[in-house]
Amino acid sequence: MRRLWDISPKVSVHSPVFPGDTPFQVLWNERINDGGVANISTIHMSAHVGAHVDAPMHLDSGAVDVSVLRLERFIGRCRVIDLSDSDRTDPMTEEELASGCYAERVLVKTRKALPKKWTNVFRPIDPAAVRMLRESGVVLIGLDTPSIDPADSVLLPSHRVALQAGISLIENLDLTEVEAGEYELIALPLKLEGVEASPVRAILRPLPHH
Repeated sequence: MRRLWDISPKVSVHSPVFPGDTPFQVLWNERINDGGVANISTIHMSAHVGAHVDAPMHLDSGAVDVSVLRLERFIGRCRVIDLSDSDRTDPMTEEELASGCYAERVLVKTRKALPKKWTNVFRPIDPAAVRMLRESGVVLIGLDTPSIDPADSVLLPSHRVALQAGISLIENLDLTEVEAGEYELIALPLKLEGVEASPVRAILRPLPHH
């Protein structure tokens, strides 16, 4: 039985980046091959590259940053909903996500393969579906897309519904090898003070009774 699923895509200079965000770069302060005593790098990137958590500060400058998010919500039982057999591009509906009402953490798989380049074509979640999940007690929503809202959205209504209700968002997951079902999620954000998002190394494990 498989014991671990790594659901964070590799972050590299080839990682798709939301238009206008800073792509991933590695800048070398010192390199052994150039005569240095060690390899020492500086990483330069948007906090939203790769798998990442959005904090309420993402849409409200007076709200909490990623450093004070409660870690308990990023560890525990989750449900994976698989919608990857559909070729729809409209927002996910309440009916499609209804089974998520029976879990505190919901991950939604919409793709069989991750895109190699940025694309505006992905499935967001309808704000009404986010409200339904919130009302059922969901505290975390994870997606294999770069946003819970459409790429061209300016008002970001689903982000606002989720973050104002205290739901944590994880975007850009890699769920290509994960089947629908229940797992244990571990996806801890970095303790970055004054920052609105954080990269995560997200993994799934089988539940103990499995």
